[in-house]
Amino acid sequence: MANIHDVARLAGVSIASVSRMLAGENVRSAEAIRRAITDLGYRPNASARGLRLGKHHSIAVIVPDISNPYFAALVRGIEERAMTQGFRIVVASSDEQFSAEQELLGNLIDAVDAVAIVPAEEGDRTRRMLADLNKPVVLIDRTVGDEPGFDLVHVDNASGAEAAANYLLSLGHRNFGIISGRQDTVPGRVRHQVFLQTLADAGIQVPAEAVKIGEFSRDFGRHAAQELIDNPTGMTAVFVGNNTMAQGALLSLHAAGVSIPGQLSFLCFDDFDLAELLPAPVTVISRPAIAEGHAAADLLLQRIERFGDPTQPPLEHKVLPVSLTIRQSCAAPASN
Repeated sequence: MANIHDVARLAGVSIASVSRMLAGENVRSAEAIRRAITDLGYRPNASARGLRLGKHHSIAVIVPDISNPYFAALVRGIEERAMTQGFRIVVASSDEQFSAEQELLGNLIDAVDAVAIVPAEEGDRTRRMLADLNKPVVLIDRTVGDEPGFDLVHVDNASGAEAAANYLLSLGHRNFGIISGRQDTVPGRVRHQVFLQTLADAGIQVPAEAVKIGEFSRDFGRHAAQELIDNPTGMTAVFVGNNTMAQGALLSLHAAGVSIPGQLSFLCFDDFDLAELLPAPVTVISRPAIAEGHAAADLLLQRIERFGDPTQPPLEHKVLPVSLTIRQSCAAPASN
């Protein structure tokens, strides 16, 4: 296994420089040291350092559903950053349940230095629960109020929903189906409302029967798409608010023999592993999940190092850009 001498040699610095950076100090060659640590797969002795510094060198990462490719990539991003500083991560899924979060944090908090969390609920009881931990916390993807009191990392959901609507409009679509996630979360609410508002600005109103709102789950996506199939609204395009709902919706559309994009254009928020392998690779709004994980970990590592220091920098609210990834699941309406 690589040791600190190997890291110093590859980075072209002294062992003392590596040691100081691993202890959280600012050093001139920090980026070269990080690259060397990553390239060599070096893992500092976290247990020994924890005893010396009074730290566990562990970070709890709680997400709603680790099977969701977005959350899996997010966790990977956190781990990539954390391991360069000798931290390990403890990952758990809340299954979108506040009570599960509460139990998980109760079991983990004495063994970790900080928490990265995608909260199941965005209300005040979540904010109070996290504040009572008395540990550094970073919120990812969702918040807990207008002034959450924690660092926050998420993406520009509004610009993504607007880009999705404008792209479908540019192809000539005027009749839409919408499958959206929970409206008590920022991603579900913002994507849904901005998509509808962008259509309204173009003079298009979506009938209530063409709008389905529910859980961010494959089951809900499948049932919602089936309802749209069973009760035709004349839709020529469908927008789905996340990748797990999209996978369920695609199952129903495939079972019903709906041709994509021949009969129906299909666009969703969030990429997923099979999106490019389907007969009509899916056009998506892509999120930089790994970069979100990097940003969240960087904030936490900074907070851990200076926890309790009254001169800590102010809380940060980082918004990362999204992008429209055009593939083959969207085309002009067949009637055009």
